[in-house]
Amino acid sequence: MKPPLLSDPALRRLALATLTLACAAPVITRLSRMEGLSLENYPIFERLFTLNDHVQSLAMLAALALTLVWAAPRNAAEWLAAWMGAHPLRASTLVFAALLLGARFIYRAHPLSMDEYVPWMQAHAFAKGQGVLHYPLALLDAVVPLQFQGAFVIVDHASGAATSGYWPGLALLLTPLVAPDLGWCLNPAFGALTLGLLHRLASDAAGDERAGGWAMLAALASPQFTVSAMSWYAMPGELALNLLYLWLLLKPRPGAAFAAGLVGGLCLVMHNPVPHALMAAPCLLWLALDRTRWARLLAVLAGYVPLGLGLGLGWWLLKAGFGDAPIDQPAPAAGVLDVLGRVLVWPDASLLTARWQAAWKTWIWAAPGLLLLPLLSRQRPPAERLLLAALVLTFVFYLFVRFDQGHGWGFRYVHPVWGALPVVAGLWLAGAQGGARRWGSALLAAGLLATPVFLWQTQATIDHALSFRLTPEGPGDWVVFVSQTTGRYRGDLVQNPASPAPRLNLVSRGERADRALMANFYPGAIEVMQDSRGSAWRLPAGRLSGATP
Repeated sequence: MKPPLLSDPALRRLALATLTLACAAPVITRLSRMEGLSLENYPIFERLFTLNDHVQSLAMLAALALTLVWAAPRNAAEWLAAWMGAHPLRASTLVFAALLLGARFIYRAHPLSMDEYVPWMQAHAFAKGQGVLHYPLALLDAVVPLQFQGAFVIVDHASGAATSGYWPGLALLLTPLVAPDLGWCLNPAFGALTLGLLHRLASDAAGDERAGGWAMLAALASPQFTVSAMSWYAMPGELALNLLYLWLLLKPRPGAAFAAGLVGGLCLVMHNPVPHALMAAPCLLWLALDRTRWARLLAVLAGYVPLGLGLGLGWWLLKAGFGDAPIDQPAPAAGVLDVLGRVLVWPDASLLTARWQAAWKTWIWAAPGLLLLPLLSRQRPPAERLLLAALVLTFVFYLFVRFDQGHGWGFRYVHPVWGALPVVAGLWLAGAQGGARRWGSALLAAGLLATPVFLWQTQATIDHALSFRLTPEGPGDWVVFVSQTTGRYRGDLVQNPASPAPRLNLVSRGERADRALMANFYPGAIEVMQDSRGSAWRLPAGRLSGATP
């Protein structure tokens, strides 16, 4: 059959732009490749963009071509959107189960990067009723790699203590999951909550539950959403909390606004205040510009106090003067300004290149064309306007943040406000007819068909990283040295969330130094495994928990 060409000129231009960008994405990713650089020496952001995203953009292009000429996937997408619109709770529950399976078997229930691992480490401290973890003093620099000290992990070389460099919200939410070792279940739960909130926001804005079903399907058709909901990052939780915050704030009752402030306060301290602050700024401005909404403004500000101010200030005071940080640590407000001063820069060519690639990542990791739907001119309800304002503000803000993001799926810096895109899609598709509806169905069907390729690439990336750490099995306690000479990011494999624990992962400093360390601190240990990845030493059971080096 013919592709679903559109009669409206604006939609024809949108379709042409979508096809052009879908064809350009594989070319851009391929041309960005650093020729002659081995895989293990690639910076991770560039590696994921030029290698993984190249394959994934080809998959998305092929899927789009298929859905444009084959009606069955489009019809299935329409049916699925209608079913989810009518049964949002059932749909969210089924997706939760699927995300759990993905988190366990695709993501390997493993925090891949330090951004993912550190809150899990901190949750182990909270589970013990402590603010810090204690490691063997003389081994501290081997337990916490030097490149992570003072950034991801704050250490105290006087006592062997370590604590998270991030704010504590995510770690607190993970704390009940420490004992059953189910930390990997949290983000799937946030993913299911996000779907329900997308349904509610889109349905309320359109006055039509079909809009909610389309919004849910747009999220599921975007690997940015599904893969992130299998990860350990703070961003899926911030996305869910930001959507809940907005949903409550839109209700014309001060009580709901106060509840929004409580939710916003938790979101502020999830891992740093910026992701929620960029969502809250347009919302608070919207409240302030209308006198009839001032009661809600006061209520939401009051709601921020218990968690946003109380927990945030308490955490700051707990860390004040801790470890290797100076005793005269600045007050919270001054400290935040100091951090921003070190993080924000005027963008140079390197940073602009990173953000250019980030824009392409946002495109590739969403259903085709999803990023262009906000360009369609139409009247927008407040929920949609506020979400889009937060999305634009967030992207502009990160133009001045000096980090390229490092690890991450899609452009994770915009993920806390990424919900704008499925809401826009849901509102547009609920009112689309004829060729426009077929075109929108093709876009979402393409995203669904291409998602398995993203899942395969994600699993392969994680498995490749884990292949560089020895995984001994058997009785006794274990000390595992992780070689740092086989490529970048081997420090991410040195993870010790529980102390004491039956396995201690240490930075390897070479075979001779590792043998000397074991002879000094764990005499009698038996070296069981040794290769280019490091070595594994077996100790008598209980030796680590009972040792006091």
